[in-house]
Amino acid sequence: MGRYFPDPGKLLMNLSGIWASVFVIAVLAMTLVGKIKSLRLINRYRRFIGLSAFFYALLHFVIYLVLFAGLSWRWISSDLIEKPYIYVGVIALLTMSILAITSTKGTVRRLGKKWKPLHRLMYLAALCVIIHLWWQVKSDITIAAWFTLFLAPLLIVKIPTLPLYKKFFKKN
Repeated sequence: MGRYFPDPGKLLMNLSGIWASVFVIAVLAMTLVGKIKSLRLINRYRRFIGLSAFFYALLHFVIYLVLFAGLSWRWISSDLIEKPYIYVGVIALLTMSILAITSTKGTVRRLGKKWKPLHRLMYLAALCVIIHLWWQVKSDITIAAWFTLFLAPLLIVKIPTLPLYKKFFKKN
């Protein structure tokens, strides 16, 4: 009938990416808020929120592969050349995959003291999310600006506690 309909794939792609980013913000914020003694109760939900971020990011990736690329390697390879922000998104997804795999109680027990430094990789994933958002902006910067507004302070607050920072800037 000549009518045009909105692309549901684009809507699903945007919504899954937005929700993945929202959950990344939530898990980083919970890390800081959970240090307040009266709010430590919130820490028991951190794993769930982190896994939600991973699953929405995975959904975002699957929607890209199936609805946009149609599982065509030719399409995907041309997209990788035209849209390099996909690389940063994949780095964020791979990082969150490692964190999701190592978030079970048994893995936490087996990793012991190595678990916490490993899970600080969530800050790398958050940085990749910001880069992914800004790199794909064509004209409307609203979403990228809002997520940067929320994520940047959460990342900046954590810088003094990172091992590299302590190594180079420790007090004598």
